[in-house]
Amino acid sequence: MFKFFRSLFSNDLLVELSEEQLSVRVFNSDISFVDKPYMAVETLNGIKTVVAIGARAKPLQSNSVNVINPFQHPRSFVADFSVAEKILQHALQQTSKSSFLSPAPRVIMHQLEKTEGGLTEIEEKVLRELAIGAGAREVLIYTGNKLSPKIENFDSIKSKIDS
Repeated sequence: MFKFFRSLFSNDLLVELSEEQLSVRVFNSDISFVDKPYMAVETLNGIKTVVAIGARAKPLQSNSVNVINPFQHPRSFVADFSVAEKILQHALQQTSKSSFLSPAPRVIMHQLEKTEGGLTEIEEKVLRELAIGAGAREVLIYTGNKLSPKIENFDSIKSKIDS
């Protein structure tokens, strides 16, 4: 009964990550959040403050504002874990059913780039920890072709991964 009650307030989400785009889609819904994975951080007197997230952040680059893309690195996918976590947290909040109460969603993390040969245990752990740190209660790591959140659902993908 608790699972049913929680499902009334919580979403099942598909998170697709690339260097150029962060996409969060709610399964079986038109709710989505798509933006650039940038964060603008201003440093004044040694104090860092987030100024903007997403596409609005990129043009703010200046002497006192550093624009960071946490998914841009020549060797690995995640270059800055804490910034990636905050950007993902922001994206999950944008797709929440309720602004007052937002129970932890179930999340499928799908890395779209740098997956040749599969993901290492470390890369899977990074993706899992990103989602949990952003507020997910259950996380699946998916590699493969793009998913359609209007056709598939969390449980069907979970059963494919588990088998």
